[in-house]
Amino acid sequence: MTVGRRVFLGAFTAGAVTVATGTEAAADGEYTSYTAPAQFYGTSTTAHTVTVNHKATSGDSVALNVTSDNPDTSAMYLTGVETGRGTLKIAHVGYADGSDASASALSIDLQTSGTAAQGIYVTATNGATKGSLIALRNNTGLEDLVVKGSGRVGIGIARGATPQSQLHVAQVAQGAASAILAEGAVRLADVTAAPSNAPAALGGGSLYAQNGALYWKGGSGTVTQIASA
Repeated sequence: MTVGRRVFLGAFTAGAVTVATGTEAAADGEYTSYTAPAQFYGTSTTAHTVTVNHKATSGDSVALNVTSDNPDTSAMYLTGVETGRGTLKIAHVGYADGSDASASALSIDLQTSGTAAQGIYVTATNGATKGSLIALRNNTGLEDLVVKGSGRVGIGIARGATPQSQLHVAQVAQGAASAILAEGAVRLADVTAAPSNAPAALGGGSLYAQNGALYWKGGSGTVTQIASA
């Protein structure tokens, strides 16, 4: 069995050695065949094992194009053992004038109408994990959106903080835009018991529904019925 690799126009680095392909582009469908499994190992401990540098400054061609006709497995596997970096690091070098508003560091295109494929899928096949499943940080000191390994979600909470509810939304600045805006009805399902008001240190109280009636439990623990069922 052989695998085909299309010859690309550009250059690549293997270990500390750089190889240029010259100036002649490969014709459509032209491949260099290797006996599968084709394996390439780098020996340098100071340089990238393989560097692909695409010299074109326009057009739709890319530095690396990976395709697969096998519906039974992924087109690419990526495995890492890092402790302080992402297994895949994507850096978009943007434009300070904002002229790249249509660009993104990661773009996912589900190209078949009616597909049931998921756009982003995170799972833990060997059991629950401890780290955050999603962490979006753009504003200083804040978790703009974090989904913890416990499943709790925080929006606008302090960086590294633990969400205090299943969904914890913090208003960024008092007097600014509200923490939650619902354009439409908000439904409260019945609770089986009055909430505990935890964490008590935050003060306030709890709004909840029980047997179809609406209640408020204040910071001192007093329960007041607001509306009947």
